[in-house]
Amino acid sequence: MQKRRIYKVRTSRNVNGKENNKDSLMKMAKRIYTLNEVFTPSRPALLTYIERQHVNKRFDRALNTPGKQVILYGYSGAGKTTMLTNKFRSDNIKSITTRCVNGMTLNDLVIDAFNQLEVYYKDTSEGTENKKNENGLSVSYFGLKASLNNENGTSNITTTRRAVELPITPQNLAKYMGTSGNCWVIEDFHKIETNEKTLMAQIMKVFMDSSVEFPSLRIIAIGAVNTAREVVQYDPEMRNRISEIEVPLMSNDDLKSIIKVGQGHLNINIPNSIVDKIVAYSSGLGAVTHQLAYLICEVNKISKTYNSPKAFEIDKLTFDEALDEYLAENSDSLKSVFEYSTRIIHKRKSENPTEIIKAILTTNKESVTIGEIIETIQLSDKKYKGNNLKKYVDELTLPTRAEILRYNEDSMSYYFSNPFIKAYFQCMLRNDVKKEIFSTKVLLKDFRETLNKELEVARRIFIKDFEVYD
Repeated sequence: MQKRRIYKVRTSRNVNGKENNKDSLMKMAKRIYTLNEVFTPSRPALLTYIERQHVNKRFDRALNTPGKQVILYGYSGAGKTTMLTNKFRSDNIKSITTRCVNGMTLNDLVIDAFNQLEVYYKDTSEGTENKKNENGLSVSYFGLKASLNNENGTSNITTTRRAVELPITPQNLAKYMGTSGNCWVIEDFHKIETNEKTLMAQIMKVFMDSSVEFPSLRIIAIGAVNTAREVVQYDPEMRNRISEIEVPLMSNDDLKSIIKVGQGHLNINIPNSIVDKIVAYSSGLGAVTHQLAYLICEVNKISKTYNSPKAFEIDKLTFDEALDEYLAENSDSLKSVFEYSTRIIHKRKSENPTEIIKAILTTNKESVTIGEIIETIQLSDKKYKGNNLKKYVDELTLPTRAEILRYNEDSMSYYFSNPFIKAYFQCMLRNDVKKEIFSTKVLLKDFRETLNKELEVARRIFIKDFEVYD
């Protein structure tokens, strides 16, 4: 008998375990990405997401513990929402997201969640004899989006109403969230009014109790530094029922990895000298890295993957042009940060925000302690004691003062959150510019020169802050 020849096709497997032949692999290699898919300064990163294993490990543990409520906290722009978005995508986790704004009450949050769930209940039922039967929320059901439903032909008509038209309770919210398989994400949790945060802790208890019936049900609150501490402060019973996960600033290697992955997708090569500058200016914030990398590509007219066997070489000289674009684009934001952080609510002698910031800048140090700030203020006010100074300096690290400072627990010192903010404040205070007559054009040259001086300072601060971490 003649043997049949068997030919094997050389294959490889993709991330889903499916086999692709050589032609498929070639098509994958030639995939075209747009610039705004790769570098995403204003939305969560997907293609250039860099996983931080030490944070993800804790987050996975919390999600795998039934009833555990989660609070993700950290500085704005550190990657909290990006981490959450990528986790939900990879594990197919359903969620309802409520975004807080200043002054929002707990009632507003609950109603917003119900509104997104689109919960309906049976209001009236009309039969063939035109008899109507009233029904309460006890016979409610989830997921019906039609306002009118025909049952059994024309013999019975059921009218439904949205549940948000009735008084809503946290217990019902937990029930419907659990039935739909969703978890509840609350973004910018720190913006909830102080007197409402005690009630928020109570709702977390309700969700925890409901996890007996719905194991994956939970609240994931995203907030600024000290957010988790506030919840426990308002309700100590929640201490062991909440997983407090800090999403720290990104390390130098993490920031460089964003750029490296982005270069691969766009088929470009950004010189190391530019990469180092981007990392220094970013000061641990992935959002700044994305924006600067985006602008550099834009200046070099890279709007999508460069279609060539050889990578496109980014011109070193174009970084300054990209930086100017960044300053022009963010001038209003920087002005807003300045005004927001220096506004006077209660006037205090030698301890108003502007006076504290001036004292910090006058020290001409990378980071300063409370004692050093007191000594600087005493140069102009010899009777100053500084008994309450720490409280007011700590305020400058919070969202209520635009997080212009950061605190290093190891050295018990403070430093500016990024060189853009520091350079901007130096220019504004050095030129004694009044808010009413502020002009970006007048200060742009001074701002740029100051910013260049701060580049090396920022690099030293950031490396020193992450010495142990690296």
